[in-house]
Amino acid sequence: MPKIMLFELKKMLARRVALAVNVGALVMLVAVMALNVVQARDTAGGGATVLSGPSAIQSARTRTEARAGELTVERILSDVRGYRELVLSRLDAGELLEMSDSEAYAAARTAFSEDEFAELTDPYWSWLMSPFRGSREEPYQAAVRVTDEELSNYYGAVAQLTQDALDEGQGGTWEYSPAERSWWTGLEEGVAEPLSYGWAGAWGNIVDCVAFLSFTMLAVCVTLTPVFSAEYQEGTDAVLLATRHGRSRLVAAKVAASLLYATAYFALSATIVCGVSGAFYGAGGFDLPLQALAVATPYPLSCGQAALLSVGLMYSCTLGVAGLTLLLSSRTRSVLAVVVVDVAVVFLTGMVPSVGSGLLEHLLRLFPLGFSNFSNLFTSLTSYPIGPVVLDLVGAVALAWLALAALALPASVACWRRHQVA
Repeated sequence: MPKIMLFELKKMLARRVALAVNVGALVMLVAVMALNVVQARDTAGGGATVLSGPSAIQSARTRTEARAGELTVERILSDVRGYRELVLSRLDAGELLEMSDSEAYAAARTAFSEDEFAELTDPYWSWLMSPFRGSREEPYQAAVRVTDEELSNYYGAVAQLTQDALDEGQGGTWEYSPAERSWWTGLEEGVAEPLSYGWAGAWGNIVDCVAFLSFTMLAVCVTLTPVFSAEYQEGTDAVLLATRHGRSRLVAAKVAASLLYATAYFALSATIVCGVSGAFYGAGGFDLPLQALAVATPYPLSCGQAALLSVGLMYSCTLGVAGLTLLLSSRTRSVLAVVVVDVAVVFLTGMVPSVGSGLLEHLLRLFPLGFSNFSNLFTSLTSYPIGPVVLDLVGAVALAWLALAALALPASVACWRRHQVA
């Protein structure tokens, strides 16, 4: 069996097209991750200096780490009072609250020095004031408008974000059932208080970049498509099926070798994404609560757990694509037809417009390009009620793709065994 698997692996990877696609996908992944670092941007001195590349990442990291720590109510009150005092030292409260966000920005840019404006627009304040900010409101406008009494109930306001999202129903396209509302409310109640703020750049970057692992799925598709199809095209199926183990060990070796290759290749690709992120953004912040990246998320996870979870979901998709590819390959001699189907599943589903249709949006988010971003995965509150059972997007994606793999792999074996030689 191991020898047959090794032979099948060699046969898969010896094809020029497969070799070119596998190497090309890895090179593309390295290039994309390099651009992710090179194109990083940060501002210093209130926007007077624009930093790029590793220096921008280090600047953002230093600024964030300077404010790291637990967000107790006492600290929140102290921080916002100081922030409010800075705002009102140059701007009138009444006039500021009547301004639009663009007018407030322009007024602050004119009234404050470069260093003061840098403090005023520090991302920390946008993060901290997010439970109170309106959709078109600068954080310093919210800081002036919100009272100390409201700030004292900061974590009540954080919890209310989940209820507001449920009431809003994804832009009015989805009506949450009582079971869904109960599920999301219970999930949010599991978030530990007080929250902590800090730098988790690598883990946030991994979540943002896992969509690039779709290139890995394409390489897996191209490599596995000929596993059965090529035997039909070359007429070797008649010989193989007539051998003693052609319908047993051989087909088992083909499937096992395919899964081994898909797993190893995915692991290499994921190592590139995680390795580049860790090397340039730093591996610190693994244990920070996910809310350090977005206060509105109701998930009681750490930033590191969220990153690993997103990678794991892409792996489940890779297994599903591998199973689908083998099933199609066992049913047809057309390599092109199999590749077209897989490309449509992996890539084209991410291009289908779904504005205004909650049902279509829920369906499309099950596909790789539909769920592989922080917003959809951790803040969109996408859920699937199945009677009294509720699955969030994470559970639905894992279930759908692992179920596809579990059904497609045995089906591909059965199709090969029952194949009638012409």
